[in-house]
Amino acid sequence: MSERAATAADRRGALLMAGVLAGMLLLDLHKVSIAIPALERSLHPGPTGIQLVHSSYVLAFALTLLPAGRLGDRGGRSRLIGIGLALYLAASALCTFAPGIELVIAGRAALGVAAGILMPQAMGLVQSLFSGEERGRAFGVYGVCVSLATALGPSVGGLLVWLGGDVHGWRGVFALNLPVGVALAVSAAILLPRLRDELAPSPSAVPHKGGDAVGLAVFGAAIVLVLAPFILTTGRPGDPVWRWLLVLPAAALAVVFVARSRERGRAGRGTVIDVTLLQLPSLRNGVLISLTWFATGPAFVLGLTVYLQTAVGLNALAAGMLQLPSAAASALGAALGGRHVARQGRRLTIIGMLLSAGGMLASTACLGLPLVGIFVAIPLLQLVIGFGGGLVVSPNHAQTLADVPRDRGGAAGSLGQLAQRVSNSVGVSLAAVAFFTPIYGSGATLDSAAPAVTLAAAHAATAVSLCFLALALTVALVDRHRQRSVAALAVAA
Repeated sequence: MSERAATAADRRGALLMAGVLAGMLLLDLHKVSIAIPALERSLHPGPTGIQLVHSSYVLAFALTLLPAGRLGDRGGRSRLIGIGLALYLAASALCTFAPGIELVIAGRAALGVAAGILMPQAMGLVQSLFSGEERGRAFGVYGVCVSLATALGPSVGGLLVWLGGDVHGWRGVFALNLPVGVALAVSAAILLPRLRDELAPSPSAVPHKGGDAVGLAVFGAAIVLVLAPFILTTGRPGDPVWRWLLVLPAAALAVVFVARSRERGRAGRGTVIDVTLLQLPSLRNGVLISLTWFATGPAFVLGLTVYLQTAVGLNALAAGMLQLPSAAASALGAALGGRHVARQGRRLTIIGMLLSAGGMLASTACLGLPLVGIFVAIPLLQLVIGFGGGLVVSPNHAQTLADVPRDRGGAAGSLGQLAQRVSNSVGVSLAAVAFFTPIYGSGATLDSAAPAVTLAAAHAATAVSLCFLALALTVALVDRHRQRSVAALAVAA
């Protein structure tokens, strides 16, 4: 094989590795939702503990993304992948064998740190190794992996919970990470040394200006204070009223963070968020779409999967399998989106969002059907939801990074991932509040609540999901208008 052919094969291998890596990190977010009933039966975490299992992962993920993205862009991408995978394996082992909920939450936080280290490197690999229309097709492949992971989450989680039994089946959700993590580590050790020259920063790369540890601490505190009221909401009469006042210091810290970032940016000093990248309209709008769209899926899945298990009486495997058609459809949507995004632009995103919204609305309306109706309707509607989601995720990755220089792909990708993780966390938190409040507020538990109460809870979680989807659609329509205006000016010139 010639040297050129070998390089092309290595690039394709690295692309596949990056997609699988990103997919596994997102699968960790989604597959846990279906393990909630088993986790509650085994460790009795209550609604606050359940919230922390979700939020600890996402918060640690979000706080690690930005510094890890900067470090990767400076030439440390291969080393960071090795460090991240080692931590990923150790944290997965801790979660798998944890004797109590406290260690599960600690392990989830460590998994979040590992994910924050690894995710910007995965996106940075694609940004560094491909350019032009080839990059769009590469992000199509990457999007297939991400969409498959997101859509397969409930099915894979359900299978693992079923295999492990009703009480300890949740451990299998984390045990899956161990063989996959080893396989990724071996692949990285083989592929990355061959691509050392292509991954090295070019002489034109933007010089490193130092970090901003204080800014990162302020940013982290603001996110914690935003999430805290939702984590403390159980729906029971004893919930502290003062918890909602935490939003006020969160807003104050956000103002301080923005002002500090602007001042340091003007002075040419390092910032947590690269403010110069946000001057790119394509990246700014893509980040806003991520900030809203990625709250939609987790919020909807949480309500649907818990309802199917607790009210309908399905086991975790059956509840997950009903959502399996979404995986194949999302992969198809992502592949088509990556292939046509260069010509269609934001139109694909808008179509995908409308399809997903219709599928979610119809699915929620079908939850009250007899069991046979649910078994027919939900899988068919999952095809619509999955295909629509694939049309959103893959094109949005490509559109967000379309105008970003290759040497700043890690930092830019981190901004998008930060928006996604904050969106995931807020979406799950709001949906959990909407779902758990009527159940625990009635004095019941997930297993003892009346079906009518659980159905109302599922409707409330879907309403949260659709509100975020409406915001994402608004941003996509605005960006579509911008693209048409740019195209018209180009023709006129």
